[in-house]
Formats: sequence, C-alpha cells, structure tokens
Amino acid sequence: VALAARVAAAEAIPFAVPEDTAYYVGVARNLVEGRGLVTDAIWSYATPPLVLPRPAFELWRPLPSLLVALPMALLGPEYRVAQLVPLLAGVVVAILGWRIGVEVAADLRLPPGRARGVAVATGLASAVSLPLLLHSALPDSTMLFAALTLGACLLMARLLREGPAGPGDARALIGLGLLLGVASLDRKSTRL
Repeated sequence: VALAARVAAAEAIPFAVPEDTAYYVGVARNLVEGRGLVTDAIWSYATPPLVLPRPAFELWRPLPSLLVALPMALLGPEYRVAQLVPLLAGVVVAILGWRIGVEVAADLRLPPGRARGVAVATGLASAVSLPLLLHSALPDSTMLFAALTLGACLLMARLLREGPAGPGDARALIGLGLLLGVASLDRKSTRL
C-alpha cells in the first residue's frame, strides 16, 4: 500500500518544486556529471562566496544529494530517478510506523485482536498520510530523516525495555549511534 501510494504521488510531481529539493537534485546531478559537490544557484546571500558555481552544503547537509546520486549514476541524472530515494524511505517510514504500532500495543498489553488493529492502522496511516506521501515524492531530507529517527526511536525503546545488560545491547547501541550519526548528515545546518 505504501509503495503504490508513493508511486502515484511521485507521478503527480514531475519536477523539483521547492528550492531545497531543486538544490539537492542539482548537486546530485552535478556530482554524477563529474562536476563535484557544487551548486549552480545562490541559495543564501549570507554564505560567501557569492559566485557560481559554488561549493555545495553551506547550509544544507550532504546526505540527500549523496544518496540521490547513487541511482542517478546508474539510471541517469533525471528527476524521476532522484525520486526513488525518498520513495523508498517513505516505504520504510510506513513499515516503521507499523512496527511502532506493534511495540506500543505490546507495551500496553493489548489483547491480540486489538494489538493487530493498532499495528495495522498505524502502518496504513503512515502509508497514506498526505504529508508523508508528498515528502516521499520530493528528493529532500524529510523522509530520510523520518526513517532514520523512527529507527532510532525503536532502538531506544528496545534498549529501555531490555535494560542496560539486555541481550544484544552492544549491537543496539552501535546501531543507535550509527542511525543518529547518519541522521546528523541529513538535516539543515543551524549555522549561518
């Protein structure tokens, strides 16, 4: 359901609409075409040098462009190809939404039928929620960050539930650190 809904949403958005999406796609295209991590737009006049092309990522973080560049390198530097990364991240968000529903139902000790209903409803809501659909069609940082932070939340809950000496504690802590570290490469910088 999540994949079908996101494919339909991506079909409805044939070009990079907001400036951050255009920025990420443009930098990924420049990277794939061998020009490096540069942008052909001045996004902010507060960050010199005010020349074109200019180094990328003075405010925006590199992860979305780097991930979008992977399928572009294989399939071509087209916008539709760039949409694959947020589309897949959006599917992961819906799956993680379902998993969070499972975890919450277990924590609340709901009866099996009700627990299944909570998990399925959470997953379906994550699969078809309009804001999540729209951001799954835009190659920016939103859905990547959502997937990474939801994964981190699930690991944190597991660590809290199992206690400090639970089985798999070290792997969960390493996984949590990796998810949070990668998430830090995804969102806009606070420096101006």
